[in-house]
Amino acid sequence: MNHSPKLFSSNKEKTSSYADPIAFLGSTINKMVHMPQLLLGLIDGKPFQVDANLIATGRTCVLGSSGSGKSYAVGVICEELCKNHVPFVIIDTEGEYSGLKEKYDVIWVGEDQHCDLNWKSLNLERLAQHALDSAPLILDLSETVQPRKKISAFLSEIYREVSKRRTPYLVILEEADKFAPQVGERLQIFNEVARRGRKRGLGLMICTQRPSLVDKNILSQCGNQLIGRLVIKNDLQAIDQFFPERGSINQVTTLTRGAFYALGNISSAPTQVQIRLRETRHGGMTPKLEERRMKKSTEVLAKVRNSRREKNLLGITSAIDVKDVSSLVKRGKSLIFFGEEEVINEVKLVYHPLVEIGVLIRKGLLKKKLITQFFVLDGVTGRYADLGDHLAFRKGLEPLIGLDTLSIEILQVLKMKIDSSLTDVAKKINVSETLIRKPMKDIESKRLVRSSKVGKTKMFRRLTTIPRVHLNERSLELKNVIITEDTVNKMRIKRTEVGNVVKGLLKGSEMQIYRPFFYPVYRVELSLKGKKRIGWVDGVTGRNIDVIAFE
Repeated sequence: MNHSPKLFSSNKEKTSSYADPIAFLGSTINKMVHMPQLLLGLIDGKPFQVDANLIATGRTCVLGSSGSGKSYAVGVICEELCKNHVPFVIIDTEGEYSGLKEKYDVIWVGEDQHCDLNWKSLNLERLAQHALDSAPLILDLSETVQPRKKISAFLSEIYREVSKRRTPYLVILEEADKFAPQVGERLQIFNEVARRGRKRGLGLMICTQRPSLVDKNILSQCGNQLIGRLVIKNDLQAIDQFFPERGSINQVTTLTRGAFYALGNISSAPTQVQIRLRETRHGGMTPKLEERRMKKSTEVLAKVRNSRREKNLLGITSAIDVKDVSSLVKRGKSLIFFGEEEVINEVKLVYHPLVEIGVLIRKGLLKKKLITQFFVLDGVTGRYADLGDHLAFRKGLEPLIGLDTLSIEILQVLKMKIDSSLTDVAKKINVSETLIRKPMKDIESKRLVRSSKVGKTKMFRRLTTIPRVHLNERSLELKNVIITEDTVNKMRIKRTEVGNVVKGLLKGSEMQIYRPFFYPVYRVELSLKGKKRIGWVDGVTGRNIDVIAFE
């Protein structure tokens, strides 16, 4: 028969091995001394203690509606686990357990500046490998993105470590209905832990306000129960299995704050326990109204108006919610078809600058009709920007940005496979050689042309492709968007620079409209085995954008 590993051994021996009753009594007392107990509260004024091994490697549920004191009770259990050096991790969805650091040696993982470890730079695999021998872990998910992904990766690694070493470790899961729901997408690692973890030494404690929403297969495996006040009919039906007498669950509806029924392996019969006072701050306490100085409206308005970081800019509104980005971004794997998947560290909405250019050109057989046609540029590089099924960039005006009109005319005359002399170029442009000497020197220094000597004559050849301008007849429909200042990328190309390029490329035309606007994209930081990369998701269509577009 397989037995789950023990956190603390009782050195059990058969009674018959002791011929002397006094020796047997001494042995029993010795076993009691070395078997750590968790002091959770009082029953009729007497201490209520629970065997640490039952909690550390067993299946426990702590249930209670909002205001019942459920999270407070879980905090007391954590304090007792810390006192008795029981290794555990608590998955803290609301940032309620960091107060344990006031008195105990614990490791706080989160987004707060005071955290011991930050999610953004955390190697989950390495943390899990050391967790079994470390101080207890608080995984604060209150401010992080992709919490389900992070927890799944961490617990999968914990499961592997415990399976390999067969040493006790406890996982405490707050708001279990979010991770292991009865209906909806659940993290399969919890089913595995609940079903097979015990023989490996992996304990599980699930905590929830709504037991009816938790996977019933996981809930039914909880041999230890602490049940506080519940009032919803479905929740009462979900816990009926734990009460031996029919109809006794009605007593749960009248429990006061901090009062819980202890059942299962931790109590031979349903017994009401009053949870003891916490020794450390509980982050989940509802704030109390207290007297404080209220600032006058004029004072507040002056500060708010002076510190506003929002701008009303021309642009396009994001149609994708930040919560949906994680399911849209393409993630790499450690192997081509399988293996570990990249973890999302951060998602940030960024407004990228684009420019709509309107060009006044002559059309028709006699070219007497003047019309305005349009194209869009990347406001950072000058590449062409296409707003079709998603934002895409292609080669555009970037090699020509910063050149004057004459330099661009010189480039158009030069060929890529045929050498031309300064005299040839001057004749084709219809200017003097003196006038084009300096522009030719400038574009050569920028490596847009290459020179060589044929005898005493200096010859030139173009090295870059002259971009074609694809014009559209319709202008974009843009509107003003409220954009936070720190999410806007800086516009780098200038109106005069683009005007020179347009004038040089499209003879007889003139740039009539230069309309900067801002396009929403999501910047996604991903990591795998310590290596980070940046991905981009179109904020309008949800399509992935080639990362090269923003380099």
